[in-house]
Amino acid sequence: MLRKIAYKIVSVLHIVSIKFIFFLQNALNVTHNYQPNPFDTHSKRKNRNSFDRYDAIFKNLPDTPTTLLDLGCNRGFFVLRAASKHGMFALGVDHDRFEILYARSVAEIYGVNNALFMHDEINEKLISNLPQFEMVVCTSIFHHWVRIYGKESAFNMMQDIADKTSKYLVFETGQNNETETRFYKYLEFMGESYEDWVVSFLLGLGFGEVKKIGMYSTTLSDVKRTLFLAIK
Repeated sequence: MLRKIAYKIVSVLHIVSIKFIFFLQNALNVTHNYQPNPFDTHSKRKNRNSFDRYDAIFKNLPDTPTTLLDLGCNRGFFVLRAASKHGMFALGVDHDRFEILYARSVAEIYGVNNALFMHDEINEKLISNLPQFEMVVCTSIFHHWVRIYGKESAFNMMQDIADKTSKYLVFETGQNNETETRFYKYLEFMGESYEDWVVSFLLGLGFGEVKKIGMYSTTLSDVKRTLFLAIK
């Protein structure tokens, strides 16, 4: 009897502590607010971009995958939505511990038990140790790899990701026409048409088809980025 009471008390305190942490994160704005909370209707009105991208992705999928990996998941929007809306087992990885803490808090509060989050640096070693997923989301991170690790390492990481993707890769990157940013000069190899370069690059990684499924704004410049879906 005492054990049951103690269990209930601990469970309640656990949820209260999670909600308190979640409240502090929002109040102090300790995360990069790139993505909304997928369960917040106010966020849906304010941050339409993430919802529109998600809908465009799943509208273009031939079928619904059962597993998803999001590299550079930020607040975990795509992981949480895929897990809760489509029942997928979804894993998000990000180097920012506050983003991961936020994502874990949302998953805990809304009971999304099939969404997991890992705090780690995304590099060649991490990617090589990851298992295969039916669908991988790799958005707004490739250009950072080029800048930080160099072009060759970034290309190797993408090849490893492609090898671990059994069905679909969602890809978006910084572009060499985003001249207001600090990274565009590292992307000169994309040439005159970044879209043609991305399509050729993804086909070269072993995908059979690459589709352009939309163009979406970012917080960094006025230039919209193209969202691609690569299919095995």
